[in-house]
Amino acid sequence: MLILQQYIQEVLFRQRICVVPHIGTFSIQHFPARYNAGAQTLLPPRDQVVFTQSWQDDGSCLEWIALKENLVPAVAQRKLEKYIEEFREALQPGQALELPGIGKLQGDFAGNLHFHPEELPVDPADIPIAPIQREEPAVPSAPPAIPPASAMPAEVPVPPSAEAVEPVMTPEEENTLEAVTEGSIFRWWWAVAGAVILLGGLAAWWYIGRQAPVNIPAPVVTIDSTKHRPAPDSSRAATPAVSDSISYFVVLEEFQDSLSAAKKAVKRQSWKQNVVMYRRDNLYKVAVPVRSLPIDTTSELQENRSKFGINKAYLEY
Repeated sequence: MLILQQYIQEVLFRQRICVVPHIGTFSIQHFPARYNAGAQTLLPPRDQVVFTQSWQDDGSCLEWIALKENLVPAVAQRKLEKYIEEFREALQPGQALELPGIGKLQGDFAGNLHFHPEELPVDPADIPIAPIQREEPAVPSAPPAIPPASAMPAEVPVPPSAEAVEPVMTPEEENTLEAVTEGSIFRWWWAVAGAVILLGGLAAWWYIGRQAPVNIPAPVVTIDSTKHRPAPDSSRAATPAVSDSISYFVVLEEFQDSLSAAKKAVKRQSWKQNVVMYRRDNLYKVAVPVRSLPIDTTSELQENRSKFGINKAYLEY
């Protein structure tokens, strides 16, 4: 059990995602800065650990154990099964398992796991933002009346002009002013970085959405029966029309969250595999679009199972 705890701590903060077979998936999600209108403060961006019981084994845990304990893959697999069994025993109903620096896992009587994350440290503090009150310009009053020359005194003393005095600051006050200025610039940099990350995520979601499969109907060819009518050939078997073909999907993998499905679809597309991602029955599926005759669906399924090495692949219309 301690081995899996160490594995989660090392891999999660290095790769921002960690898969524990037969347990679930830990990931670090970034939340951008947001404005609290009630307190009139700008909350800084933050990272939070998220856990889901869905998992897709990528072999990282087995490889980590083999390297950590210097074992061959077969022995490392038996060690992994033993560690997973100990991990499950520690998650009995009513018991909580502490993951230092990450959070707490707790099982219930229904076999579900509940995760309570810890607050990750955040450097920048809240930035107070006070509303600006704009003052209306004062209405100029009428100029005073100029008395006649006879009423003015012979000499009017002119007061000396006041010279601008530059404020004198101590070295401690100058250092404090520079620190406040640098801290404000650093906080605004975090806010801008969070906005850029949010826009990048929206752009990636829009690009993946455009990759959705589109069924293109087969072209219909019209033949004039009055010209070049071929003689019937009784020895040749009738060939089914092109319009009898159907479109369907060979589902390779399915996920409960769109992030994992999108990552898998992009990864397979980078391998030059013709796959798409779509949602059905509250599941996100990675599949191969296929168009064939109804009689060829079984052979297409077997061919894709052998091609991708996934025996659990199935058809979906």
